[in-house]
Amino acid sequence: MYSQNIQEEAKLDAMQRHWQLLRRGASSSTAFFEEVNETEDLLSLPMQNSHIDAQRSACVQHFKNLSCDLDSDSEFLDLQDRYVKDVKTFKEPEVPVKVPLTLDASLLGDIPGLYTICDLEPHQLPVVGVYIDKRIVPGFKYRVRPLPEVGFSSTINKCLFDGSALTLKSIGRGYARRFTFEAQKNKLNDNDHYFWSDNRPEGYALEPEFLSEGDKFTFFNSNGESEGTVEVLKLEGPQTEIFSSISNGVIEKKANVKFTGKVEFYETGVAKPMHLTGMVVSRLLKGKNAAAIVKVSNVNIKRHRCYLLPGMQKVHRRMTVRGNQINDVPTKYTMTGVESYELPVVGTYVDPRIIPGFCYKVRPNDRKERLFGGRALKLNSIGMGYAKRLTFQPDSLVEPDNYLWSDSHPDGLGLEPRAVQNGMKFIVKAGDMVLGEAQVFRDDLPQVEEQMEKIKTPAGVAIQKYIHIDVFCHIRLARIGGASTENEEHLMRITGLAVVRKEPKATEAKVIRVEHVGLDSQLLPMFAQAHTELTFVPKDI
Repeated sequence: MYSQNIQEEAKLDAMQRHWQLLRRGASSSTAFFEEVNETEDLLSLPMQNSHIDAQRSACVQHFKNLSCDLDSDSEFLDLQDRYVKDVKTFKEPEVPVKVPLTLDASLLGDIPGLYTICDLEPHQLPVVGVYIDKRIVPGFKYRVRPLPEVGFSSTINKCLFDGSALTLKSIGRGYARRFTFEAQKNKLNDNDHYFWSDNRPEGYALEPEFLSEGDKFTFFNSNGESEGTVEVLKLEGPQTEIFSSISNGVIEKKANVKFTGKVEFYETGVAKPMHLTGMVVSRLLKGKNAAAIVKVSNVNIKRHRCYLLPGMQKVHRRMTVRGNQINDVPTKYTMTGVESYELPVVGTYVDPRIIPGFCYKVRPNDRKERLFGGRALKLNSIGMGYAKRLTFQPDSLVEPDNYLWSDSHPDGLGLEPRAVQNGMKFIVKAGDMVLGEAQVFRDDLPQVEEQMEKIKTPAGVAIQKYIHIDVFCHIRLARIGGASTENEEHLMRITGLAVVRKEPKATEAKVIRVEHVGLDSQLLPMFAQAHTELTFVPKDI
């Protein structure tokens, strides 16, 4: 289409020039057809790519601009000859030709073996016969790709071991070296993850992998402040090693990486996939069997330079709160170390989800130990003023000492809501049928508040919370006659959503039921097939 347009423009120019010649008195019809044929021959040169098309288009435009000002036929013909000569001298951009790669093992201080393999990509490390690239070190992860014959691309063959990147355990000695990788968990005594360096005359290419899918990090800004977490979702392209060193038995490698990560900011709590790049630093310590990532530097997140450290370090979790409630002091605090299931208290700020009548565990953010002996106590009241006094259920009415001030700890406090505690008893129901009884044995795992709502009743406003629980219970199943068995007791893990309600004018919230129950037992599939939902109801109701 593009070449046809140029030909039509050239024909139109030739007709215009012929009309100008007629005006000057030249009436030779043969000259007109010669010009048209010569122009068609010129434009019939092969046009194979956009680069040449652009050059020719520029020449045609330049030729048209110059030909408009010519006064004689000889000047026109000279210009046209120069144009034809310039177009014919155009050359296509040269495509680099991959040449075979010659490897000499004697240069590595080994047996003088000479090998010729296909050209490799920058991230590939060659292994063939007795030639082993010095950058290949046991303890690091590699993906093994068999190389094709000379002249083919080094990436056309699929990788061994189902394409997985495995940790290299050892490199054998002798003429044919055995490369042994980590085994599958169920094949520790029958490991088939190995190959011999002389199995293929074409050789192998080992592709290093320092960063893997599923790796989790905490990212920090340039000031060393943690801002959120990153989880590697997908690797984008190969990982090219750019540096390697050994010092005091510690091997350190650096590589450029590209990946898609799920980035979650502490302040917003919103996770979003982002395309990230950086330089990963991996070290193999002396006496260790596998290398570990130390740091990922030069990472840009929302146009800010950051660095990643391995693991989602909860101690660095940051939260910003603002005391902008009605009749409160308009303050702003940034807290560090608050767990995701804890409600913050700092300075003049008390989280509005903290309600008197419900039970909480209290932990200062600068330590792991909880206050009040780690017990979950009922919150009796929240005081007024700049520093608010939080009074919990006392151990002694004569000397009540279970209280604290919101500004007592500069780093703030974290209050964990508790719905179900040790010793609580429930009746297990499936619809209207009673299945047995359950008693809470352990409640060590956190309980997370998922929702709070206010319900209007004739007596006032009731506050209802939905708290996710994960506890262990002793369960006694009922017999067919209705009597419970005292000796047949089962220890089961129970998960569910506890509904805790504080009635109007009541001083204490109570558990109404536990719904969406999950049992660590074979009984659960039976009830699921019968479309019957299990419910735990407190025994004292």
